Amino acid sequence: MASLALKAAFLHVIDDHRWLAASGCAWNLVGANARNGVKEEAHRLLPNIDVAVLDSLLTHARSLVDFYTNRNSRRDDITLGLFGLSLDQALSVDLAKYKKPIEVHLLHLTNWRDFDFRTNSATGSLSALDRPNWNDEAGKIAGLVIGKALKQVSEQRPKGWPLAFKDLFQASRERYRNQLFAWPTNLAEKSDVEQFLTKLGL
Repeated sequence: MASLALKAAFLHVIDDHRWLAASGCAWNLVGANARNGVKEEAHRLLPNIDVAVLDSLLTHARSLVDFYTNRNSRRDDITLGLFGLSLDQALSVDLAKYKKPIEVHLLHLTNWRDFDFRTNSATGSLSALDRPNWNDEAGKIAGLVIGKALKQVSEQRPKGWPLAFKDLFQASRERYRNQLFAWPTNLAEKSDVEQFLTKLGL
């Protein structure tokens, strides 16, 4: 099977970071720890908006956990290693701990979602299957992906792909912090992204 060109793969890397940042920003506005006035108005207009936002945040986070930590990927997976970059081991471990809980409690309908089933059926540690308190963990995982993993790869070698990841880090960080931030055009449409990467010599 042929591999996707790195420029094309980077478009998908952008996409997941962009929507993680957007859903993380929305979670800060309408989630468990949001200011009451904004949160109440959002819920009045869109009942249960917090559930949809949290699901989006966790889905994109799960995709990016694999991107950053998957070293034994299938040939069709887009991973950080394809770009010649890597995370330090400690950060990889911190990210990877979210993979199984998101799979079990969001992405798959499985018996392991049930507390009694987990308690009565598991033979080893349950920590990887336990349901985290997403109200507390959602902000942490968004911060790990954007504020640590993406930042770390953007600070590697001064040439090549780290420069592209640096722009992505700055845009993702600002979008996460500020709902009014306009996503930059060089990280949006395919032709603009390709032009941006060409200017970087990629």
